[in-house]
Amino acid sequence: MTNPSRDRYQFINLNMRKNLFVRRALVAALFGSVCVLMSLTSCGKNAQSKFNVETRDVSFWNKTRDVIHGKLIIEVPGAEKFTLIDTLIIIGANDPSGQLKVFSTNTCKSLGDYVKEGRARNEFIRGMMLTDQVYHDAYGHVIVPLADNSDVVKEVDITASMAQGHTVVKSVSTWLKFNKGVTILLDNDMNKRFEIVRNKFEYGEDKDDIPCVYSLKDTLGNVREYRIFNDMIDNVSSIFLAPYAGSFNKHPHRNLVAESFTYMEYLLFFDFDNDRRFAIHEKSATSFDGTFDSSVPRDNYIAFTDGAATDRYLLLLYWRGDHFQNVPDRQGPNELLVFDWDGNYIDGFKMDRTCASIEYDEQRHILYAMDVEERVYVYDMTGLIP
Repeated sequence: MTNPSRDRYQFINLNMRKNLFVRRALVAALFGSVCVLMSLTSCGKNAQSKFNVETRDVSFWNKTRDVIHGKLIIEVPGAEKFTLIDTLIIIGANDPSGQLKVFSTNTCKSLGDYVKEGRARNEFIRGMMLTDQVYHDAYGHVIVPLADNSDVVKEVDITASMAQGHTVVKSVSTWLKFNKGVTILLDNDMNKRFEIVRNKFEYGEDKDDIPCVYSLKDTLGNVREYRIFNDMIDNVSSIFLAPYAGSFNKHPHRNLVAESFTYMEYLLFFDFDNDRRFAIHEKSATSFDGTFDSSVPRDNYIAFTDGAATDRYLLLLYWRGDHFQNVPDRQGPNELLVFDWDGNYIDGFKMDRTCASIEYDEQRHILYAMDVEERVYVYDMTGLIP
């Protein structure tokens, strides 16, 4: 993935950008700029609002509890992102000999390396986990959709790969190019997609245009577009798309998707099963009807990055609390915020290290966190998260 130029993202902390994990997390979020386009008539906001989704102001800033401490279980050189399903930890890595690495949650030992570099059907030029999506197919096999070569996505059958000792690809599809936006599968169907496309305009050009487009594509090829932004936010920085960057998490069993904005303290929810859209906003932070100013300390640093989705909860890494900010060069550990799928703040915890990616085992109450040094830790959350 091509990194954004330094002059266009100058307010991102330079020391953080040198780190592989945080840099890639930020770039993925910026490429996946999320501005859900929704019906103006169905929202509860004033017609003059720039943000046309029913929004509830809440308070979660600096409300986290004590520091939680993790135990190191896995080190994977080149690790970039990971996901969790059943008793498997599946790690995407920049390793030509195996770009997907599978570990057991029971033993923390390797169960195999898959997705070798190459041009065969079961090989990848450069395999990338674009989202945390992992699911079971109709046969109960564990499937990971993995991007390859910009707009090609291959479903890797992890179950069959482990049984046969080599990479098994179930299907190959053409998706939205990953540097143009984000694709989320609905109903675990490669042909039913929620697509978020960042607009065609370049930074600094046509800045009054709508920043991005959200659309639902069903299995029959029908497309429904949603509109969420009526106008661009007032922006005194030169980074016009920064307020619209975001990351996505999908509920593991429902067609319910949440976006956490990278530079705005909003969570935006899309409940496709019930045709409902709503948002929450930290009441002390800049709103989309306000002014985004990268010279203001609170606006010039990331808010949310990676998250984990479970049946009951949405867990997010948060960077704007005093726990992270009030250290030299703002290099402290980040925080973990826990919400339910109605947007209610449930609880929060201070991390003991700077984490880049997380997953949560809701049955065993275990948080898995990959730090910025390519190491995976486990945190026992028994009695902490309901």
